[in-house]
Amino acid sequence: MIRINLLADRHAKDRFAIQQQLVLGAAVLAGSILLCGFWWSAKASQIADTEQRIAQAEKERDDQKRIIADVKKMEEKEKLLAAVLKAIESLVDLKRGPTPYLDDFNVMLPSEIWFTSLTDVRGQLTLQGYSFSNTAVARLMKSVEESENFSNVELRELARSKVGAETLMKFNIQCLTSLGVKLLEEENRKKAAEEASKKKPSAPAKPPVAAKGH
Repeated sequence: MIRINLLADRHAKDRFAIQQQLVLGAAVLAGSILLCGFWWSAKASQIADTEQRIAQAEKERDDQKRIIADVKKMEEKEKLLAAVLKAIESLVDLKRGPTPYLDDFNVMLPSEIWFTSLTDVRGQLTLQGYSFSNTAVARLMKSVEESENFSNVELRELARSKVGAETLMKFNIQCLTSLGVKLLEEENRKKAAEEASKKKPSAPAKPPVAAKGH
């Protein structure tokens, strides 16, 4: 009688199936590891690219900040230089005194008049002298008023004065030069700014908070 061992054949089939499952599982695991590696490599590349862009943006931001700071410094230097040049120009004008206006007076001065004193204090010009007549003084004042170099012409004194055997008219005329007008305008602006700052309403005081009763 021939006997067939079916149990051993079944065990062999089971082992073969298990081996196939193990091989398939290993293949799936290897594929998953490979995909994870590709994914990680791609993400790492994206992260590196993003970090590079961030670093570049930060560098550009820092460069822009430096440029803005340099521009502000240049603007401050230009303002300071303009103020210095303006101050120097004013000092030069003050130092020159009435010299630049002598030519004007040589042209407009009537023959009946002569100056004994001509002073310039911060653009306030004072003319003192003598005249043979009141009309000559009036003509001088009119000529000064019509000149573009002078303004605010005022007759501060006009009186008879005895000079030797002659009776003359002693006069004192004051006016503003172009520099004096500039200085006066600056002083008025400063005063207006100070008055405006004083008139600014202060912040209203907060009312005291009443304590809550227990």
